[in-house]
Amino acid sequence: MKTMRAIVYHAPGDLRLEKQPLPARTDDNLVVAVHACALCGTDLKLATVGNPRCHPPRIIGHEMAGTIVHAGRNVADFSEGERVTLATTIACGQCRICALGLQNLCPASKPISYDYDGALAEYMAIPPAALRGGNVIKIPDGLPNELAALSEPLSCAVNAQEIAGVRRGASVLVVGGGPLGAIQALLAVAHGAGKVMIVQRSEPRLSMLRRLKGVTVIDGKAEAVSQFVERQTDGLGADVVIVCAPAREAQEAAMAFARKGGTVSLFASLPKGSADITLDSRLVHYGELRVVGASDSRPEHVRKAVALLAEPKHDFEKVITHSFPLAKFVQAIELMKQKQTMKVLVYPGEKP
Repeated sequence: MKTMRAIVYHAPGDLRLEKQPLPARTDDNLVVAVHACALCGTDLKLATVGNPRCHPPRIIGHEMAGTIVHAGRNVADFSEGERVTLATTIACGQCRICALGLQNLCPASKPISYDYDGALAEYMAIPPAALRGGNVIKIPDGLPNELAALSEPLSCAVNAQEIAGVRRGASVLVVGGGPLGAIQALLAVAHGAGKVMIVQRSEPRLSMLRRLKGVTVIDGKAEAVSQFVERQTDGLGADVVIVCAPAREAQEAAMAFARKGGTVSLFASLPKGSADITLDSRLVHYGELRVVGASDSRPEHVRKAVALLAEPKHDFEKVITHSFPLAKFVQAIELMKQKQTMKVLVYPGEKP
């Protein structure tokens, strides 16, 4: 039996580099040779506390770019040799939430790397359900695999900024300068925001953020954030505040950073059982604030993300700070635990 190398989740904190059978090739699926897979906070969570939605043993990883090596005879519109990426939440397509166009919120969804094997492997199968749902998106010529692997996290930011109403000329404050915070800031620049600010409290991420074009970095330990934002916005506050820090205090403080009539997006989630926050309802009431959420993305958002990544004028490549071969996955996770990285890429079948 032919095998491949893969990262397999067995239990909370138990991730193993193993030999696995090559994915089955059927008349109705695709099989892809994975070139690059970016690591996500959900991968880090599996490597530490686990996630009950992930059904072990499961090959993990979902932020991918790869080349089709098998296209089943019943598969239309895709051919061997084409490069693809994924919208990784596969909705049922039949429930009332899906009928509303909110497939990312489908209660019966089956995500890649939770219900289907993922992309931290030399090869992965793309199931028929992903093809039916439009979850497979082609990568255009000229877009490097490394950048294409950012399409899924960028798509989540696209969804969030559409909900929050980030527009040309807007002032945007991102609270939390991790990988998704950096992506949110760069997306706001790409959307033509007039002023883009990001708050971070620690090195080395502060230094990493200062490399981003068009982004004003606020040292949260050295600066009074409210006063800094007021100076940058002529005393008004930010049009949109996007909270990317998974911390109660960040969500609570965000209300005071928005202008009257502004929007606060709670993009980062808090742990189950520890998600209660104290909200100053007077700020919301008298300031007519919109407080919105954003979770995951849909295929339409991934297509928009791919198009943005294909435009060379943007700065998204600077979010990628580290890359590793599959055999050094543990080292990659350790650096992520220590918050020494932005986006980390893993190469299952080739060395960087």
